[in-house]
Amino acid sequence: MTDFFLTNLELRASDATGEMAEGLSHSTMKGMVLLTVLELAANGEPRGAVTVLHDAGDTGDRYQELARTLADDGWAIALPDLRGHGRTEGPRGHSAGLREVERDVQEILDHLAYRMPDAPKVLVGIGLGALYAAMFAARNPDALAGLVLVNPLRELPFEEPAAPKGLSKFFKKVTEESEGSTGYTAEALTADPDEAARWSSSELTHATVTLRTIQEARRAEREHLAAAAAGPVPTLLVRSGDDPLVPTAANDDLAAAADSTVELEGARHHPFQDGARADAIERLRAWLDATLPRS
Repeated sequence: MTDFFLTNLELRASDATGEMAEGLSHSTMKGMVLLTVLELAANGEPRGAVTVLHDAGDTGDRYQELARTLADDGWAIALPDLRGHGRTEGPRGHSAGLREVERDVQEILDHLAYRMPDAPKVLVGIGLGALYAAMFAARNPDALAGLVLVNPLRELPFEEPAAPKGLSKFFKKVTEESEGSTGYTAEALTADPDEAARWSSSELTHATVTLRTIQEARRAEREHLAAAAAGPVPTLLVRSGDDPLVPTAANDDLAAAADSTVELEGARHHPFQDGARADAIERLRAWLDATLPRS
């Protein structure tokens, strides 16, 4: 059986706008960030590549079951840890903006294209990752052959960092890197007690999200989510019937615009780690087969 392997992509650090910062030095790694990608080769001749963009506080490691199923179906898989998440460097839960995310996703796709230059590329995004995937698709429709939005966040449940009180307000200020909270609980993410326990005990997951990340997530929802669902890239919306973070009706507009919608009754916010994950994975696999059939 083909096993996972870790790749560290050397990416440029970002300035305040999310563009590449100056001061690059390969000898000292100054100006560089290592972004970790867990990869799985396709079983047999690859038919394309699927990149999974995880949720806030999440990590690519948690999508290994999904990855194995799709790899058995001929897809090469990339499970990146976004900046500030998992094994990837950067302040915890922080992003310098949508432009930084766009650059990182493009670097991952370019890495995959080095081995499969003409193969179709698909983005699967969950929660916050769905907002990022929609942003990338809206800005770069020619780069993708498929887009999957899994419970994209609406009216973000994130809690912004609290303003300092008392004397500390004279010495401390809320900045873009100030830490707030996702507001997630393990029970909101999955009804599977074993998966909930893994989330709570993992060293790679966390509840931290910075002010800049929150602001940019709202911008992605406002400017890119609906545009991507209605755009030229074939799009699947996956929504869970028992998601306490994103009520089903919150994404009715996307369901009307997307090419296809999958409804997962009883599933919570992270359906690929829920009790009915086999059904969620199979329905994604079937959509990929119908949308991008093996040649």
